[in-house]
Amino acid sequence: MKATSENRYFIFSAIWFLLIVFWGFAPSFYLSKYFDNPEPLPVHLFIHGISFTLWVLLYAVQVFLIRYRNYKTHMTLGILGVVIMAVMIPTGFFPVVYKAYVGTNTVDVAGHNVFRLLSAYILFGFAFAYRKKAFLHKRLMLGCMVMCTSAAIFRVSFDFGLQASQLFNKGIQIFPAAVLFLFDFVKLKKVVWVDLITPVLVLGIFFFADYFWLSPMGAAFMDMLAAIFVKPFL
Repeated sequence: MKATSENRYFIFSAIWFLLIVFWGFAPSFYLSKYFDNPEPLPVHLFIHGISFTLWVLLYAVQVFLIRYRNYKTHMTLGILGVVIMAVMIPTGFFPVVYKAYVGTNTVDVAGHNVFRLLSAYILFGFAFAYRKKAFLHKRLMLGCMVMCTSAAIFRVSFDFGLQASQLFNKGIQIFPAAVLFLFDFVKLKKVVWVDLITPVLVLGIFFFADYFWLSPMGAAFMDMLAAIFVKPFL
């Protein structure tokens, strides 16, 4: 069964996300016992790591199921995706908002992460809504994955001494979306609007999020998130 060029691209994306996430979190999570970690991982970060790992693995499995035209299993596992996403929302927000709540991160730094997670969750919501429109569904899911991998990419940047380079961090994050944009532009001879959503989100959060999070409204919103996702569990 010959793969189409689009299938090959999404297989590449699945491998890309698996490698980035494993590389980024190997020292602190996947291979932590082989690294000099002074303290065991807190329970909330362990649950966070498990849920996001399952999400990346599920994305890869779903891509390969489409490659081999196993649509029935793909749709069945889509329900599992909804369950995993339901777990990812609180386990994603808790560690980010908790750091702002206890003062180990500033509101604006935590806020950037909140916006990236929120963008990923919203993109998944649209992907699920458009699950019967394969063209849109696949591209919205890829956007969700791009927004979920910013933390892993930031950790990868330390291995190159480029943790302060926004060009590296944002460039690597946008890379899969940029490749898809070029792929669609060459194949379809037109700009595909859905391909632009993720780059606009990444750059928009980078350039404009501080205006919100450093305002009284941003601080109040962070307090609300703390009241929902942090305080009930302390």
